[in-house]
Amino acid sequence: MEHGRKSLDIHIFRSRGALVQSDGHLHTASEMSEAICLASQVEVASAHTDAPDCGDSTLANTSEIAAPQREHAFIRISGVPRRLDETMLSGEISETRPDQRPEIAILNETNAGALLARRLSPGVAAIIPVVDATCRGRGTADHRRSDMAIDRAARFEIEEAVQALHPIVRRVRSLPRAIMETDDPRLMLLARLFVRDRALTPRSEVRARTTFVYDDEAVIPGAARFAEELTALGLMERKFVDKTTVCPHCASARMTVREHCSRCGVANIVEEPIVHHMKCGQQGPERDFRRGLDLVCPKCLQQLKNFSVDYDRPGSIGVCLSCGHLSTEHRVGFLCLDCGSRVEARDADNKTIYAYDLTAAGRACVSGGAPLPEARDFSVGARIGAFVRRHAAIGRPCSILFARLGKPPEMPHSGDAWRQTCAFFGQIMRECFVPETEIVEASPVFLALLANDRKAEVERYLPQIRERLERHLALAPVLQLAVFSPDEVPGIAGRQEKIA
Repeated sequence: MEHGRKSLDIHIFRSRGALVQSDGHLHTASEMSEAICLASQVEVASAHTDAPDCGDSTLANTSEIAAPQREHAFIRISGVPRRLDETMLSGEISETRPDQRPEIAILNETNAGALLARRLSPGVAAIIPVVDATCRGRGTADHRRSDMAIDRAARFEIEEAVQALHPIVRRVRSLPRAIMETDDPRLMLLARLFVRDRALTPRSEVRARTTFVYDDEAVIPGAARFAEELTALGLMERKFVDKTTVCPHCASARMTVREHCSRCGVANIVEEPIVHHMKCGQQGPERDFRRGLDLVCPKCLQQLKNFSVDYDRPGSIGVCLSCGHLSTEHRVGFLCLDCGSRVEARDADNKTIYAYDLTAAGRACVSGGAPLPEARDFSVGARIGAFVRRHAAIGRPCSILFARLGKPPEMPHSGDAWRQTCAFFGQIMRECFVPETEIVEASPVFLALLANDRKAEVERYLPQIRERLERHLALAPVLQLAVFSPDEVPGIAGRQEKIA
């Protein structure tokens, strides 16, 4: 064994937080992102301020990049797919020429939104405001991608729509060219929300399997996923909206809650009052005492005539009409309306729904045209690779312990019970090695990055490791263990692919 503290001193490297040191100060990732974006704006502005006068054309190009565009005399609109009639235009409204970029799009035929995405560049199509003049109603793709709807493409309606969208047009004109020409969907999302001065907000939709939809995903598919990435970069922040119960088999949130019999699992349960014969002490559901219109004790056969003299009703009890089981407590479960699965409450999964808003750093990134900050790669492969390279650079041995937790047959692949089992197993993994040992969790796979330990040395300890990991697991899931040396790292990736 090599000198240095061993990981196998049978106790993850704990993250110290996303703090970056700069000029002797500590900053969060969000603060650093904002500083980078603001610095980029100052750099661009100072560069053009100090530039020599090179003629009118040079000054025109400079102002187009470094400063907001001047207010146009006309707001350029475009009918999609049909051009607008001249009688529909008035005042400061003009139809876009073929060589011009529209500032407002008017959808005047069904499914024109898909055509808009093909006519314009991806960035422009995602950022400029859109008016739905198809009168198709809420829920259509055109309506979801539009900022407002009008009854018809007529002069008065178009004038009102342009007036209402003027603040968005003004902010679109202020955007740097790099933002309008971007093909990065994350920048498109930031710019789309920036010019509309709003958040990415979910809407309840019973026709959707998730029961919540983000209308902006009609323009930028995967917008919620991109918002999560931007949140990690400090450019957006999320706010709790709701939490839905999700089927562990098909991930649908369309679940009905029901009480069912704890014996047979059928929901054919009724509540019946309990009758207590005060003389002989017999008590049971009223159906056992009922003889037509009379109450007769099934034990002593005495007729019960007077309440509080012959009998009383101390409570109620649940009766399963399918199997006759009596119970005061019923199980609560769910029925999935999409796949038909019956799910116990403990096995149901859940999903948190968020709204996403721009941070100050996100606004600075859009208004300054700065590129997105580089995101750190926290994937399993990246962490293993960094670990191996770090020890190779200092000439120290290392190895990777691979542990896969197999689900018991009676437990769904997801849901609270399985999730809690995996979380508990991760805690046991940490307790098995020294605190400095990094534990990589990708449930149901767990990796222990063992510093200063060779593969052969770890393999000798496998029986003890297995015993410590398995003895606390009441559900007895199948545990697979394997040890890899640094040159066998690709084998770990292969095992993960099989799991997926």
